[in-house]
Amino acid sequence: MELISLGYKTDLIFISLDGEVLDRQSHLVVKTLSNPNYFWGNLLIFKKRPKKGDISKWKALFKSEFTNPAIYHMTFAWDEEEIGDINEFLNDGFGLEKALVLTATQEDICLPKKNCPQVQIRTLHDKSEWEKTIQVQIACGNDALSKQEWEAFYRSQADRYQKLIALGKGQWFCAVLNNRIVGGLGIFHDGSIGRFQIVSVHPEHQRQGICGSLVYESAKYAFEKMNLSKLVMVADEEYHAAKVYESVGFKATEKTYGVCKSNRPE
Repeated sequence: MELISLGYKTDLIFISLDGEVLDRQSHLVVKTLSNPNYFWGNLLIFKKRPKKGDISKWKALFKSEFTNPAIYHMTFAWDEEEIGDINEFLNDGFGLEKALVLTATQEDICLPKKNCPQVQIRTLHDKSEWEKTIQVQIACGNDALSKQEWEAFYRSQADRYQKLIALGKGQWFCAVLNNRIVGGLGIFHDGSIGRFQIVSVHPEHQRQGICGSLVYESAKYAFEKMNLSKLVMVADEEYHAAKVYESVGFKATEKTYGVCKSNRPE
């Protein structure tokens, strides 16, 4: 099964490091072996959007493919830009996840009007700066998970990203203001297409133009020093961050849909 969506296709950049993708023709089985409770790293991606009656079959397929007892969620996505019939999923407790996929070439990138000239954008220097970056990410966590769960997730992801960087597959950038790391993001690639990861600015420093400067300078680096031909950003279309990315020159090119349900143990 050949994926059409750049959003889902670039997700697989990360799975190649410590996971596996199994092609079942009608769907892909995506597994992140190092992090079984990474909801969007352990999922089924179907070729076609859901239709009435699919829920039982899809749930049975998930249970047959994901046998690790530590997994307490179910995530389904589909490679079509239509929601489909998801009523049965919603009635069963699944939540709909919608994302906007934005892309840019080198010619598209521009310095946004709202930027922060005082901030320095650079790559991380050492392990201590990774720790500071993780603390920024934790501070940005929402109520979907506890602080401890966000910390475990971000630490696991940081380990993966550092391994990818060591393999020459990407870089991590930080935003430094008054000698303090206040934001960061990663860009990882398959050789020609790059994908942004975990764009974050500490809550104390948001809405100051730092995010725009961070995305702009890291995108410039990706095109000029990593020799990439296209960059991909995935964002919640209802969250203000998408507007920031558009101000840097990214254009919305597709939408992705999926459903997820957590049965987290109490």
